[in-house]
Amino acid sequence: MALLLLLLLFATVQLLPPASCSSFGSSNYYCDWCPRHSTASLFPPAAAGAGACGYGAAMATEEELNGGPHVAAAGAEFFRDGAGCGACYQLRCRDRRVCGGDGVKVVVVTGAANRTAGFQLGREAFAAMARSGMADQLAALGDNVQVEFRRVPCDYKKKNLTVRVEEGSRNPGQLGIRFLYQGGQTDIAAVEIAGESNDTQPSSWRPMARLRRGLWRTTRPPAGALRLRLVVTAGFGGKWLRARDAVLPADWRPRQEYDTGLRVTDVALRTCSCRSRVVTGGGGEELR
Repeated sequence: MALLLLLLLFATVQLLPPASCSSFGSSNYYCDWCPRHSTASLFPPAAAGAGACGYGAAMATEEELNGGPHVAAAGAEFFRDGAGCGACYQLRCRDRRVCGGDGVKVVVVTGAANRTAGFQLGREAFAAMARSGMADQLAALGDNVQVEFRRVPCDYKKKNLTVRVEEGSRNPGQLGIRFLYQGGQTDIAAVEIAGESNDTQPSSWRPMARLRRGLWRTTRPPAGALRLRLVVTAGFGGKWLRARDAVLPADWRPRQEYDTGLRVTDVALRTCSCRSRVVTGGGGEELR
């Protein structure tokens, strides 16, 4: 049953969003810049804190304390109704007179108010694309600065994959969760939960439904502490990840975050298209 569910999900889920990657060796990650271009513009600092992806101010703290990526809002192409929550990109502006070669690394934490926008950045992230001492000149170019982009693996050095229980959840009765600090270059394609005492029985695992904005929900969570397993995808294939211990305690509550103990580090092994796409076959194992 679980295998059938996995195949059905692979037939419908959108996988890695725009990027163009070349093959790479066993220990390095190489990714070419997408031949298509996008845009970057400034947004008010408060916009990132809105956090449609559930991060709120936590990601700003991660950026400040642990050298994490800058936060960004993304238009519909990259936000993907929330499926793009937590995806990391490297951006560099195309005007080489004022733009540096390395650009800036950002993580998508919310959708842009203008759905046709590319990326919206805070002032520090926007300035990080400029050559040394030329941040003002870059800002003077105005909104919708032309940028090159590529999707890159996320690396949260001090954070495991975390589950946030969402507003509206009731214990017992209804459970909605989001995933935070998802590393690597992956999408989550399936989530299942089971009671701590009977997770060894295949029939005890219950699928959660994926809603918009990266929310997973079930109206019949088992009683007691909850185990969790999920499928991560990177390009063509996928694999199950399973938390060693119960992730949610028996008295789980809304607005609380729970550490899964999992570190997601998988990246696309071969190529990733410059367009979001639907995979129609099971494919092979393409994760590293």
